[in-house]
Amino acid sequence: MTSRGVDVVIAGGGVVGHATAWELARRDIEVLIVDRHLPGRATSASAGGLWPVGEAVGLGCGVIYQATRTGSDSGDAVPASLPAVFRDFLVESNRRFPELAGELEDLTGVDIELDSGPGLLFLMQTARQQAVVDNIARGLPEGFVLEILSPEEVGELEPAVCREIVGGALLPGEDQVNPMMLAEAYKRAALVNGARFQNDRLVDEILRENDRVVGVRMGEETVACGHVVNAAGAWAGQLAATAGITLPVEPVRGQVVLTQALPPLIASCLSTSSCYLAQKRHGEILVGSTTEHVGFDTGVTEEGIRGLCRGAVGAVPALADVGVKRVWAGLRPGTPDEMPILGPVAGVDGYVNVAGGFRTGIVAAPLMARVTAQAIVGETPDVAIAPYRAERFEE
Repeated sequence: MTSRGVDVVIAGGGVVGHATAWELARRDIEVLIVDRHLPGRATSASAGGLWPVGEAVGLGCGVIYQATRTGSDSGDAVPASLPAVFRDFLVESNRRFPELAGELEDLTGVDIELDSGPGLLFLMQTARQQAVVDNIARGLPEGFVLEILSPEEVGELEPAVCREIVGGALLPGEDQVNPMMLAEAYKRAALVNGARFQNDRLVDEILRENDRVVGVRMGEETVACGHVVNAAGAWAGQLAATAGITLPVEPVRGQVVLTQALPPLIASCLSTSSCYLAQKRHGEILVGSTTEHVGFDTGVTEEGIRGLCRGAVGAVPALADVGVKRVWAGLRPGTPDEMPILGPVAGVDGYVNVAGGFRTGIVAAPLMARVTAQAIVGETPDVAIAPYRAERFEE
C-alpha cells in the first residue's frame, strides 16, 4: 500500500526528532513524524542537564565516561574536552532555552521545567583532579566562568555534600529541564503547526533510487517524500544502512536511579567521577549514569545500580537512608568523537542526519534541529554544519 507523499518524513520522535519537526512545520513544510516508543530511547536516560561548558570540558557526564574508558575506580579520573567549535555550538544552543521555554508553553501549555540553580558543581576528589580543573579554568576563553571553590565554600553552597573532597568547580548558569516534557512540548508544537504523527510505527527502510531518496517503508505501507530525516537515536546506524549509508552510531547504555521525593536537599547539579545528581522539581533526585557498550541491551544490572548508589551516597551522605523509587536504563547514541552527525550525506540526495547526540543531546537539541531544518529548506544555517557532517569519519 502506498500513501500519499509528504515533503519530509522524520524517522524517530525523541527530543531532537520532534524539535526538527517543529522547525520544519513552522516553515510550512509538510512533515510526517514516525515514532515508536522503543524501550531504552535516549530521552529516558537523560537527567535533562543543560551543561554546555560542563560537558565541553568534561566536567559533566564526560568525566564518568572517561572513568569508564580508562577503567579508573579510584576517583582519580580526569576529564577529556570536546573541540572548541562544539563547545561554542552547545553554548549557543543553551542560550536559546529561556525564550524557547516560554514559547513552547505559550504554544502547547507544556512546562519544560527549566530550573535554574547555582549551576553545575563538580566535586574534586583528588589532587590530580584539582590540577586538571585548575588548568581547564586557566584555558577557558574570556567570558566563560569556572569558579574554583574550597571544601568550605562547597559546604556553604551545598551543606549536604560530603566533606572528603579537595574542592569544587562551579559552572554558573548550567541548568536543567525535564527531558520528557521537552520532547512532549516539541511534539505538540510540531502538531500545532501542521505536522502529522504516526504513533507506534517504525520506518523499516529508507527507499532509494540510484542517488536519491524517494520515500520510506513502514511494514506494508510506503510513503513517498522529498527528504528523510534520520532521527532514530541509537538505531540511526541501522536505519541508515537500509539506504546503503554507513553511519557510525552505536548504543551506549546508561543506567539511572531515581530516589523517592525529598525536601530540597541539593540546589546545584552535582557531578563526580562516578555519578551525577540532579534534584528534580517534584523532589526526586536523579542519579546517573553508567556508560556501557553492551549493544541494544536495555536491562539494569546489580553492579551498575549499586555503583551509582555508592557514588551518590559518597557525594551526598544523607542519601544513604533514602528509598529508591525506580531504576531503568536508556540507550544513548554514541559516535567515535562524541559529537553529533548532522546534515546531508554526499552522493545521496534527500537524506539528512540529525543523530548522535550522546551525552549532549538535550542541550544541543534546539540548535541541532534548527540547522537541520535550515539545511533542508536551503536557508543559511545559524552555525556552520560542516564540522558535524558524516563525511568527517572518512578523512
